[in-house]
Amino acid sequence: MPHNAKRIERATRTLTAYELDAFPGKPSLLQRDPFYTEALLAALVCDLEHYANHHGINFSAVISTGRALNAEEVSEDAPYKPGDQARLTRQDDRCGTVIGWQTTGTHDETSYLIAVPGIPYIYAEPATYLAPAPAFPPTETILGPVHSADQAEQLYITLTNRLPHTPASNRPKLEHDRQQVLAALSSWSGVPESRIHDELLPHSTAARFHQSDTHAAAADFPTDLGHNLATPPPTAPDRKQPPPAARASTPTA
Repeated sequence: MPHNAKRIERATRTLTAYELDAFPGKPSLLQRDPFYTEALLAALVCDLEHYANHHGINFSAVISTGRALNAEEVSEDAPYKPGDQARLTRQDDRCGTVIGWQTTGTHDETSYLIAVPGIPYIYAEPATYLAPAPAFPPTETILGPVHSADQAEQLYITLTNRLPHTPASNRPKLEHDRQQVLAALSSWSGVPESRIHDELLPHSTAARFHQSDTHAAAADFPTDLGHNLATPPPTAPDRKQPPPAARASTPTA
């Protein structure tokens, strides 16, 4: 993380200069005593607040903005970002899509949240246990090509909902496409077709996809079959968080 290293270097120079001014002629303890470093950093922040108050600056707003900037910079430097496809090396090499991250533990360990087709909960895995996933197998359908797991899942739901309302002459093509999408999802994710099918059945009212994912999927399927295929809107499957024990270790899914 070269950008992050530069930021830390600037902060180190600033804190070192503050220490020299606060304790002239004394040996530095910055690299040797973490409690001393924390106290020195708190003293610097305190002085900065005095400075802000003296000059009529809203210090609370400054702190809030600084934390927001830090979160943005951390996101930019992260090895995985939302939308990336990752392979879970300690979860039977299953593949899924990164939907976010969370920071937990006393050491602020970052775990990436991974949605895997056919799995009803979200995996939370550190980068150590992730690897780049293979590209999703391109799949041609009547609604256009599919290039990602999110698109494939959304399309499978759409085809499943439309199939009962489709004229008999059009059903073989839709069913063929539906099975192609299911096979692609299974081969890419490492989850059996039957499990993915059961998870994507239109029996839940809870939303799974982020709004941006749905819009992206819609943009990739310009063909509208509405003029000859009346259908209700697709219902997304439910994806619940697993129990803490299941998230933190290896779910037997």
